[in-house]
This record gives sequence, structure tokens and C-alpha cells, in this order.
Amino acid sequence: MTNQELIKEIRKLRCADLSDGMDAIGLVDKGTMNEQMRPIRPGIEFKGFAYTVKLFPKTEPVKACKTLDEWREELGKGCNDIYHFVDEITTENAKDMVIVVDMDGVRGGLWGSEIAMNMMIRGVEGVVLDGGCRDSHETNLEKAAVFCTKRTFTHVYGRVERGVLNTTVNCAGVTVKPGDVICADDDGVLVIPRERAEEVLMFARMQLEDDIATRSSHYGKLGYAHDETLDRLK
Repeated sequence: MTNQELIKEIRKLRCADLSDGMDAIGLVDKGTMNEQMRPIRPGIEFKGFAYTVKLFPKTEPVKACKTLDEWREELGKGCNDIYHFVDEITTENAKDMVIVVDMDGVRGGLWGSEIAMNMMIRGVEGVVLDGGCRDSHETNLEKAAVFCTKRTFTHVYGRVERGVLNTTVNCAGVTVKPGDVICADDDGVLVIPRERAEEVLMFARMQLEDDIATRSSHYGKLGYAHDETLDRLK
């Protein structure tokens, strides 16, 4: 199964179904990010393939600036160093991409309203960040797809520094390899190893088929109107 065929089918399923699929092949509690990893608002759902970013806590002291120009220059240098991964993500390679960031849970707000739009323009599916998101109001108005472990107003400047790209990382307690399948919805974030994803899909689809059949019966008995949750497999 190609990546495109796989992700098309996985997008029909809930994290709950996919987690059950992981259980079915013996991967109980594997790939489940800890409960600190949450969406910045209800209703965010995305699936895609991991592009990983590892940032390191800053070790050197920051410069104390005395003028606006000095601060603008210093902040610019710091951001160029930290956000070096941005130029690697283009409209040509961003399709089906989920950016997964390991910054050791540092509180600094790596994600916010500007970078969210920047990545949306390029076509990224979403971001999963073991660290902070800021500008929460604006980022939500933009309908950005962000999961993070911290909400903050602090900048990422002075708190982390350049790391490495597309390497194995640890994000919210889960080892993530480049190309792993990242599944996110209101229940949390699940990481499926790419090499096991087709097995997981087989069992997960069965789970959702059974669920839809049972809930459809309940809907009829309770007089509920048909809704989109019963059409996920179409």
C-alpha cells in the first residue's frame, strides 16, 4: 500500500479505532502520547506522516539589550537559529506532513499565530509539539491545527537552540521516527510505526465498522438523526 493509499484510509478512522488496532497486534499502550498533549481547541483532527524536529534547551546566557535595534537584531539571530527547520518545509514536500517537535517540554512558545499561518500556506497537516504554543486566541481564530503540551505567552527565544532534523525523537513520552503515522483528535495523539500501519488499519477498520453498526441501531431506538459520525467509512 502506498503512503497516499494508506493515509486516505487512516483518515476515515478515529484514534480510538486505531488504538484498538494497535492493541490487536500486541502494541498495547505503545505510541500513546501522554495526557499533557492536547489540542488548542476542541474538534481538531488530522493524520499524516511525521517530519521530526529536535531542539535543545539553551545553554548559553542571553544578551541583555539596551536599544530597540539591538533587540530586533538579537531576536532575529535567535529566531533564524531556532526556526532553521522552516526553510526545509515547502509546498512541494508538505503534503500529508505532520511536524513533530521534541524540545524537552520547554515552556517557550515555539508555535504561535505567525508560524501557524506560514505552515498552513505551505500545506502542512498540523503540528504536535512537546513544548509551548502562544498567541492562543489568534492561533485559534486562524483555525490552526496544533497539539501541544504547554500553553504560554513566553517566546521560544532564550529557551531553546538549534537542534537536528528528521531524526528519531521523543515527543510526550513516545519515540517517533521520521515517516511514522501521526494520528490526532480530541482524545489525544497516537503514533503508529509506518511498518506496522497496514496491520493496524485492518483491525481498526473492523472496530469502526462494528461501532457504526451498533450506534446506528441505538440512534434508531433513541430517535436521533443520522449524523456524519456514521458516515466515516464512506
